[in-house]
Order: sequence, then structure tokens, then C-alpha cells
Amino acid sequence: MSEAGHVQTMSLQTDDFEELREAATDWDQQYYQMSPGRFEGGIDLTQVGSRQIFRERWGRKIRYQGTAPHGAFGFALPFDQPGTANWVGKPTCADTVILQAPGQEAHFVSSGYWDALVFGISEEEVHSIVAVLTGDDDVNDGLHGTVTLARHAADRLRQLGRDFLYESASASPEDERQISRYSEHLVTLFLWELVNAQENRVSLIDPTKTADTVRKATELVLSERTSVMGLMEICTRLDVSLRALHYAFQDVTEMPPATWLRRIRLNQVHKALLRSSPDDILVKQVAIDHGFFHLGHFSRQYERLFGCLPSQTLQSA
Repeated sequence: MSEAGHVQTMSLQTDDFEELREAATDWDQQYYQMSPGRFEGGIDLTQVGSRQIFRERWGRKIRYQGTAPHGAFGFALPFDQPGTANWVGKPTCADTVILQAPGQEAHFVSSGYWDALVFGISEEEVHSIVAVLTGDDDVNDGLHGTVTLARHAADRLRQLGRDFLYESASASPEDERQISRYSEHLVTLFLWELVNAQENRVSLIDPTKTADTVRKATELVLSERTSVMGLMEICTRLDVSLRALHYAFQDVTEMPPATWLRRIRLNQVHKALLRSSPDDILVKQVAIDHGFFHLGHFSRQYERLFGCLPSQTLQSA
């Protein structure tokens, strides 16, 4: 982290969701592309000391898994979210703020397009501000889950976020102190709106049963790379019925389990190809290593999901 008060800005437009993931510095996270088509996304980030405020856009349905920066809360309010998304098993709408407490791993399934104002704020700063606003310093449990804001409050925060990011991106070094104060003001107003919306808070200390089923099924498939685990075997391992498995995936991902799990495996191939050199590895071997044995079908499925052939991903690594 930079020195307190020092302002850094960064802007990135990319067709590589792995590059976008890496641009969100200090976040420990994984992205998986879950809807077909070439990815388009971007990030506009301003960091003031350890305080991060940024706008991040995903042009495809993404599965996010991870934690906020060490010792920090993560918050996200959509600028634009057609349809619903799902945060640890709970549906979210355009005016829902996602709350992630320090050290709490979470899973998020976005809608097909997601554009959000995101904050990474140190635990110490959040505790200090909320204690002044509420007189209560024990906020970790209360700030992990979701809060649905009134439309006027959400719109106000969205506009303030846009204005702040525009001003900070065009600021000169002489404006650093002003941008630092501006960011503190924005964070305080944001936390104030969360405090005011207490009755609309959904605490998610534990994930829902359906979210837990999806997570465990996904982890099973990721752990069995060299074989294709069938749905019945997954049901046996998790002690759930096939009907319950389908319900869980439809509720959390809006996809059948077979489609979701196949795309998870395709993402693992994608990541492996990006880490490899075309001089050292063959696409065929990577596909087989991840349970794809019919290479013609694999190539068509891969191209449909990512908008390019697996050989093109390998060549770009």
C-alpha cells in the first residue's frame, strides 16, 4: 500500500478477464467467464493511501471468488446491472450494495453485464467512521452481506462516484490533498447510507444452502481435473438429490449444473493455456488433463465460450 494520502490512478480497457483481475491490486480473487462471447471489460481506479475507489466493468457473466485486500472491507454498488446477480446465494438488484468483511471469502455470480462502483476500505477506517455515525464499533458481522438502498440514495452515490473518479483521473499533483479529502468525504457518505439502510440489510455470515451446494459441486469438479465427474456422482458425494442439485444451480447461477460445470473446466483450460508457452505444451494435452477427450467438441465449446480458439489463447500467452 502507498503512504497515507498519496494519490495514484490507473485506467485499463481489456478483452482479457485475467488481466482485469490482476489490475485490482491487493484483492485475492479468481474470475471465471461463464457466458459465451469475447470478453470486454475495464477498470478506472483511484487509490488514496490504502483507500481504493474504482469502477469495474464486466461484459460477460463472471463467477468471482475471493477476498478483499488484507485488513480491508470490500463494497460494491452497481452503476448498471441488467437482471439479477447472486452474492453468496442471495439475489442482488441494481440498488443492492455488496458487503465483504475482512478475511471473509465470498462467491459472486454476476449478471451478463456488470458495471459497479467498488470500495476497498481499511478495517480501521471503517470502524472509526461507523463508530462516529452509530456509536457502535463492532461492525464486522453487520457489514458482511447485502444492503438494498433507496433508489435516490443509490443514485446519489453513483453520481458522486462518477464525479470523484473523473476529478481524480484529471487531477494534477498539486490537487492531491483535495482529492484525498474528496475520497474521505465519499467514503463517509457511502458508509452513512449503509447505516441508514440497516432495516434492508441481509447478513450473510454463512452462505445459503443452495450457494453451498453450488460451491461444493464446483470445487469437486475442480479437484477431479483428469476425469469428467457425472452429476449422479456429484449428488452422491454431496448427499443431495439430482432435483436439489438442479434447483441449487438454477437459483444461484441461472444455469443447468452440467453447463456451469463444463464452463468451469473450460476456464481451467483457459488459465492453463495463458500460463503456458506454445514451445512447451500442446493444446491437446491441456484439454485431456482437464477431462476433455473429444478434441473437436472441446475446441467448439472453447471457441463459443471465449470467442477464440484454444490455440490462439496459447499463442497469446
